[in-house]
Amino acid sequence: MNQTQLCEAISQIILGYAGNRYGIYNAAHVHRWIRQFDEDEQQLVLEETLHILTSQYITRERFTEFVSTIINHNNIHGGNPQGFWANASLLQIQLNGNSQNELNDIFCNVLQEQYQVNGIINNHSSDYFYIDDFIFSGNRLYNDIRQWIEQDTPQNCRLNVVTIGNYTSGEYSTKCKLETLFKDKNIQLNFYRYDECILENRLTYRNSSERFWPTEIVLNDTTIQAYVEEKQLTFTYRNVAPHENKVFSAGRREQYELIMLKYGIKIIKLPRVNHPVVKPLGYDTFSTFGFGSAVFTFRNCPNNNPLPFWWGDPEAPAHHPFSKWYPLLQRTTYRG
Repeated sequence: MNQTQLCEAISQIILGYAGNRYGIYNAAHVHRWIRQFDEDEQQLVLEETLHILTSQYITRERFTEFVSTIINHNNIHGGNPQGFWANASLLQIQLNGNSQNELNDIFCNVLQEQYQVNGIINNHSSDYFYIDDFIFSGNRLYNDIRQWIEQDTPQNCRLNVVTIGNYTSGEYSTKCKLETLFKDKNIQLNFYRYDECILENRLTYRNSSERFWPTEIVLNDTTIQAYVEEKQLTFTYRNVAPHENKVFSAGRREQYELIMLKYGIKIIKLPRVNHPVVKPLGYDTFSTFGFGSAVFTFRNCPNNNPLPFWWGDPEAPAHHPFSKWYPLLQRTTYRG
């Protein structure tokens, strides 16, 4: 496909993103985004971005289908869906963001449509459900649950974490921390997600990782080399190895990662000061180039994704750093 066709194909996937809160994401919008890259990089970036979005963009329809699967899962309702869900509790306890409210609305609408059950938000129950679209680091999920435990002191119950998918290290670390939190409370923890939406990001398996995890080839770029030296960054690079991958195409992954990292560094230098978790390849608390997630949803672009996808605000004043980069999938940000 040529660039016009690629821009159109990408726009067909992201059309209607965030309820058009940031404008109509048509082919002209995608073209405006890609023009910020050097001309000899644009074709590759468009092709690889389309490749990722095709499999990793979670649509409203896909989430609704997943909710229906959960609601009708026999292992959950035990053969009595109406009775079970009438006595379940849908937690609405997120400390930051509005994602849980939106996703709970979808859950409640499906539940009402199929079993005429409603009014189960934050009820007292023996079965609690925490709904989100995806687990990245798991930090937000853990903080939400910790506050809930401290405030409501639930005991002798089940907590069911329901997401489309997760990154392997995020679910594992969250599971370990929650089990420690639940000690002596008799709370059973269950995770529900699509097996095909479990993505690899553990250090041990970095060579088959399914997040942006650069190889040492990036050090050939002077911008990246200077950033590594400035931050005194210690990073375990990925080695190229044959493997099946749900996210990246094998042939051009290295070059795609290099380009996105290079522009992530360019963006991160636009403000005078950044919060320490802001990294070129997405928010991360560790000493890395960034979390580098490659998952997108109909309602939001996670801040764990590389900055070139979501950083910026075309409505920002001309003097503001947000005005210096046009995002493909804008997030709501605070101007400082």
